[in-house]
Amino acid sequence: MYEIRHAGAKGLGVFATKCIPTGTRIMAEKATLAVASEGQVFAASRALSDADKKRLMQLSISPVRRSSVLSWTEAAWHSTRQALSDVFNVSQRDGKAVARLPDLKTIAEYPTILSIFRNNNFDIGNGRQAVFDQICRHNHACVPKAQGNFNTTIGCFTIHAIQPIDADEEITLSYLVEHGALRESRQSRLREHYGFLCDCPACDITSKRGKDGEQRRRQMQMKLHAFAEEAAEREHPNVEAELVVMRELIQLYEAEGISGRELSTLYLTAADLAAKAGVKEEALRFSENGLRIDKDCVGTDSSMFHESLARVRAIGAML
Repeated sequence: MYEIRHAGAKGLGVFATKCIPTGTRIMAEKATLAVASEGQVFAASRALSDADKKRLMQLSISPVRRSSVLSWTEAAWHSTRQALSDVFNVSQRDGKAVARLPDLKTIAEYPTILSIFRNNNFDIGNGRQAVFDQICRHNHACVPKAQGNFNTTIGCFTIHAIQPIDADEEITLSYLVEHGALRESRQSRLREHYGFLCDCPACDITSKRGKDGEQRRRQMQMKLHAFAEEAAEREHPNVEAELVVMRELIQLYEAEGISGRELSTLYLTAADLAAKAGVKEEALRFSENGLRIDKDCVGTDSSMFHESLARVRAIGAML
């Protein structure tokens, strides 16, 4: 269904080997390394098998992060402190431990491992971040064809096609939480956190598609700000006004080709507002669309899908 190969200046990428329909689960992978904080990264990496460690060290390092993650002095301190901590923990368990301070190779690896973690980790919930071998090979696009989510039921991070993907097309994810942001904001976040600037069609403002998309996003940002100011002045929520904004947001996302759970959340919010406003047919249509998109994004075995299903049923009970 897919293969990992060179993607030009972006390095490695994931490409479809055949046409992939919307809703297809492309990957389901368990974490190579999972931690609750950066302070646990080095210890977790030392516990990896040689094969897993080798795969971890082959993941990308941000050029921005590479020179600024840690100095040699900091690396030596952190790795030594971790080694002593390991000794202490062992001695607390069985009273048998021999202190072995880290060598130069260990100290040299620490900044690289931390940089790899920062550049490749995914949020898997409950305050934990994880790094994956193959999933981390996906490159970014502001309007991606796939989406990743952690499935607690099966303990895997899954990748689903949220739009049809053609054979030989790159399977991209968005590294950003907010897909409707303006180009300048998106580029700033990507440069700061990942060390690159995006050149996807949505970011190419020399093209008609890029210009039109940026104009739509700018208009929506203005409407959202105006709505927020009006809402702050009202004593009680205006369901009808909120529903109008939700309709416009949905239109923006669909015009941009943006799908995924962000769009499904908009649909379910709009369904809830439509139900409260007494617009039954629209509430049902929005509910169906939101649940369908959610199913495509996470699969029916995901707890997130069942949470959305419960929400749809609660909306139906209001009608």
